[in-house]
Formats: sequence, C-alpha cells, structure tokens
Amino acid sequence: MKEVIIIGAGAHAAEIEEYILDNNKIKPEIKIIGYLDDSEENHQKSQLIFPLLGGVFSFKVDANIELILSIGNLALRSRIITHFTQKNIKFTNFIHHTSRVFRTVKLGVGNVFCPYTQIGPNVVIGNNNTFNNKSSIGHNSIIGDNNMFCPNMGLSGYTVVGNSNFFSLNVVTVPNIKVGNNNVIAPNMVIEKDIESDSVFFHRFKEVVLAIPKQE
Repeated sequence: MKEVIIIGAGAHAAEIEEYILDNNKIKPEIKIIGYLDDSEENHQKSQLIFPLLGGVFSFKVDANIELILSIGNLALRSRIITHFTQKNIKFTNFIHHTSRVFRTVKLGVGNVFCPYTQIGPNVVIGNNNTFNNKSSIGHNSIIGDNNMFCPNMGLSGYTVVGNSNFFSLNVVTVPNIKVGNNNVIAPNMVIEKDIESDSVFFHRFKEVVLAIPKQE
C-alpha cells in the first residue's frame, strides 16, 4: 500500500481524506501518514483523523513517502512543488473511483481527481493539477501544471490551458480556446475568446432593479 502525506490541513484536506478512505473501502491503495501544515488550528478545525506531522517546509519527508496537495493558493502550491521536487520527493496521482479518466489520457504526476470528474479521450494533463467535483475536460484538450479547477466547470474539446490558472465555480469554455498562465477566472464565466496570461477574467453586469406597484 502506498504511504502518503497530504500537504495542507484545511477544508480541502478534509475532503481528500474522506475520498481516500472511500476508495480504500473498495480497494485499499493509500495509507495516509498525516498532514503538513504551518497552522495547528487548521488541523483542529478540519477534524482530521490522521495527525499533523509538522510544518510544510520544516518537516523532513522520507524518500519513500509520496505527497498529495490539498492547498488552493497557487503561488504557495508552486513554492511547495519546487521545494519537494528539488528534494526528489514524489507527488502521486489520486483518482476517486467515481471519476472517469479515459484510457487514452496522458497523465503526469501529482494530479487529484475528485468525485464525478470526467477526463475525455486523448487529453494530455501535466503535473499537480486539482480537478474538483464534477469538473469535465473535453476530448483532445491539453492541460499544463499546477492548475486549480473548482466544482462544476467544463472545458470543451481542444481547449489548451497553461500553468497556474484558477478556474472558479461553473466556468465553461467553447471549443478551441487557449488560456495562458497565471490567470484567475471568476465564477459562472463562459470563455469565448483566448486569454493570454496574468489576467483576471470577469464580466461587469449593470443590473436594473424594477419595483412594479401592486395592482388594486
């Protein structure tokens, strides 16, 4: 059984803990050793089963232990990935049993697939991406590294995504869209044109509120 430390001990860590335990009921594959987090309060609030081992950058991880990221802050994730990669500590993929990853998907390392995720045929995925509940990646898409996909988002076929992008709730793309690096996509967006890099993508709505008098 693979021994794993989860980096981060907040709310997302609590979700991942349950997902791993859920998978282990079907086929025991991952043994959680504990968590790395600089805040003991995070660990206590999350009511995690497994112990807090120490700080993210101060704890010495054994070479035979693999890692799973449970942190949403992309800049911090990038620092963590660099830190442990330089120490030759491996990140492992986690795929919840309700997710569907097609056999033709080319997959890197350190990716997390939460429940009911679908990754379509001939998709290429890099390293250390998180695909939250019910996220969907269309056929022939290409995903880079260290992207965060929130629940209920969907990329249409032939979408190309770079590195370190944050896709909020309910974001979708039309086919053949390209998204660069270090972008934040606001909730409920339909991406209909390419996004370069270092942008915040959102719409400004002008809302008119009408008060119609009640008829006697």
